[in-house]
Amino acid sequence: MACVAVNSLIRTLEIEFLQPHPRPIIQEMELIPFNKDLIQSLHAKLGFLIQLLDESRMDGVEAIKELETKLRDVAFRVEDEIELHLVLLCKELDLYLGQGDTDEAINTPHSHRLKLSHVLQQAIEDIDAIKEELEKVMIAVQGRETTLDDELVKMDGSGSSNHASQTEDIMVGKNNEFETIRMMLIQHPSKQREVVSIQGMGGIGKTTLARRVYENRSIVSHFDRRLWVVVSQYHNKRQMLLDVLGSKDNVNNNSDEDLALQLYQSLKCQRYLVVMDDIWSIESWNDVKSCFPDDINGSRVLLTTHIAEVATCIGSNNNFSHQMQFLDQSESWDLFSNKACKSHGIEFETIGRPIVEKCKGLPLAVVVVAGLFSKLNSLDEWKNTANALISSTSISTLDDEECWRILSLSYSHLPHNLKACFLYLGVFPEDYKINANDLARLWAAEGLVKAFKNESFEAVSKRYINELMDRNLILVSKRSSCGRKIKEFRVHDLLHAFCVREGHNQSLLHVVDESGSNFPEKGVRWIRMERMSFEDFDISALHSLSKHCRSIFYFLESPKHSIILKFFSLLRVLYVTNFNSTSPTVHIHLRYLRISMAYNLCDSLFPNAWNLQTFSVSGDIEFNHLKFPELQYIHCRKFNGAFPKSVHQNLQVISGLQDNHYNQEFLTKVPYLKKEAEV
Repeated sequence: MACVAVNSLIRTLEIEFLQPHPRPIIQEMELIPFNKDLIQSLHAKLGFLIQLLDESRMDGVEAIKELETKLRDVAFRVEDEIELHLVLLCKELDLYLGQGDTDEAINTPHSHRLKLSHVLQQAIEDIDAIKEELEKVMIAVQGRETTLDDELVKMDGSGSSNHASQTEDIMVGKNNEFETIRMMLIQHPSKQREVVSIQGMGGIGKTTLARRVYENRSIVSHFDRRLWVVVSQYHNKRQMLLDVLGSKDNVNNNSDEDLALQLYQSLKCQRYLVVMDDIWSIESWNDVKSCFPDDINGSRVLLTTHIAEVATCIGSNNNFSHQMQFLDQSESWDLFSNKACKSHGIEFETIGRPIVEKCKGLPLAVVVVAGLFSKLNSLDEWKNTANALISSTSISTLDDEECWRILSLSYSHLPHNLKACFLYLGVFPEDYKINANDLARLWAAEGLVKAFKNESFEAVSKRYINELMDRNLILVSKRSSCGRKIKEFRVHDLLHAFCVREGHNQSLLHVVDESGSNFPEKGVRWIRMERMSFEDFDISALHSLSKHCRSIFYFLESPKHSIILKFFSLLRVLYVTNFNSTSPTVHIHLRYLRISMAYNLCDSLFPNAWNLQTFSVSGDIEFNHLKFPELQYIHCRKFNGAFPKSVHQNLQVISGLQDNHYNQEFLTKVPYLKKEAEV
């Protein structure tokens, strides 16, 4: 519960006060020498406290939950006070230089030092009090036998397992169903374009089955063209068309009608297979069905859905419809034991069999529980976890609260650093293809990743992503050519919904929906905007969340109005897919900036965003004012102006440059550059 707040505060202390080259105004005010002991003390106490919570593994104890809530609130308050103090410093500097309202008072450097001292001293007192309470609770709990009533389920949360990273997706007990679908696609005598449907409840393996069929050799050789598109609940006609076409650059400016015609022409006279995965409504099919020509050559459209009405209305007829079956006990056990990767000894089987029975043949439930068991190392841990799970009335119905309990149990056993990173996945839309490298930079910018000795932020992030994969919490969709590195992944709808819900419950994430009327009373850290229009939208309601907001994710296509960024003075991540706005003015805490086109990037941004780590823009970058000593990643079309020496020391990746806008001499000036382009 406190993981995001504590990790973020620790990183803020490091990046503002403990790095070799802090921002100039902090050095000018001599804030660090005056408060050095307090800064180091608070940093050490926070690190010790989060380690203590990790090692105690007492997430279910109510008293621990209350202390974590206290710790979260203290960490958020202290971080807000520190960062707002730095914003005030920069504003006063502008006043001093004659760039602001001269009626405002300017404090002395000594008053700023004292103010920061007060914040740090109060924080240390609060942290010490929480630590003292935590130690008392731990002594009381550890002094008696662990029981189910205590809800203590121990596990070792350290390190990543190596087994799952080597394991391909396992499909158990679906050979008959695979053959059924394969015959519908290539052996049925009908030469008309037929729509084949796979239906079944969430988590039953529809997508896995469709993917296995799609990649089968006989299917690949039978069809001239194969296309795959994920539809999901909130379908978007244009996005579906772009996805099927492959989102080529030369089609982005075309109308929907042009895109539909282009798709139709590309499939005309071809024997094709189009998979429409996770289709929720008849309307989504109606939007694109005219794009699929029927040349009486045996073309097929394969759809997956959990809604029977959709399958009935869209599918050709009963001869082309398949209802997914649950796994039987033998199949469930095979899947569980493969995913848990435990020895098949009598003790493990005695403990595991009742758990598998509780899953009632639902593959997702089996996989989630197996992922939990894969991290347990002793017989006692198996027994305690099994007892906790068996006490649940059901773990197979996704609409049942008990399923959320299982997910919560799996989540609670994550190390605190990994908890924070997992919840952050909720900032992306459902079914979003998440780039692993990009996510690593976002985690670092948000302060969720802590680098250890001899290990970079990038290495830690990759280890975390592999850990999430090992626990079956993400679905790998693309690997590197060597197969060892994860390049892209998705989050299953159920787990994504859990991240969104848990993020909301912890006052971390708010998703702005179509109505725009569900704004929380309390502030949030992360805001995601998608599938909405600014027409009749009260923009002031969004600005009311600006006080504590650190990340804005903007997935709108063509907004008529823009948020006013000056209200978000603590913003550190701005992730935009299509956005027009004025310059971000004084955003001194900005660490990650992705925009769809270049702002008028003037002096108001560059002197202040001292800690910017990632800068991505689809246009050109003007470097005349660049002073970003922490910059590690740049994506742009070309550079304007001289490439400044101030960004050389940490810059690692330059991506997107047109070939005629750089040369080898230019690149040799950057000593730690890893690569010039990134796919």
